[in-house]
Amino acid sequence: MLLKTVSSLCLMVLLGLFGLSACSVEESPEVSAIAPNNREDSVKSIIADFDSATESAQWRTVDDNVMGGLSQGNLVNTQASTGLFSGTLSLENNGGFSSVRRGVDGLAVGIDDAIALRIKGDGRRYQFRLKMDTSDRAISYRAEFDTTADEWTVVSLPLSNFEPVFRGRVIADAPSLVPSEVEEIGFLLASKQDGAFALEIDWIRSNTE
Repeated sequence: MLLKTVSSLCLMVLLGLFGLSACSVEESPEVSAIAPNNREDSVKSIIADFDSATESAQWRTVDDNVMGGLSQGNLVNTQASTGLFSGTLSLENNGGFSSVRRGVDGLAVGIDDAIALRIKGDGRRYQFRLKMDTSDRAISYRAEFDTTADEWTVVSLPLSNFEPVFRGRVIADAPSLVPSEVEEIGFLLASKQDGAFALEIDWIRSNTE
């Protein structure tokens, strides 16, 4: 009993020297697991962004020149850490489309979820596309979205609304879209209005809310 009392007195003296109370020791704050999990979920939700200056190197351009057209497009990183898909659309030689594409290793979402894009456009209608096979003759799954000139907006594209297409034609008997098997994502502009275009992209994320 005497030994326990002496130990308690010693502890109180030590606490007094450091300006602490017994409560401050016994009630030390717990480390919350919420913040790390939130950060991890945020990282997992990102499909592509342009924080890295090398992100644009992951994208390749496919224009209508593969069919004899004269349209020209490109995607570059900007100083604002965004991606800029821009160029000139030409209707000559039956042309009229420009696209950029990037490889991915599946999408960690379900068919009932959505893809969210933070973009700033030019008033044109664009397409966001997914492919489960990167060959030239493979089907694409597209969702169209409108833009407002010089205005940032977040667009949510439900995966269940993506339609299968090949060279602009809807394929009625196409296989169902399986997000985990997606190998390529991309943006495409196909229009009967020629001239300059510009679509700025902040990020592409999965939206499971």
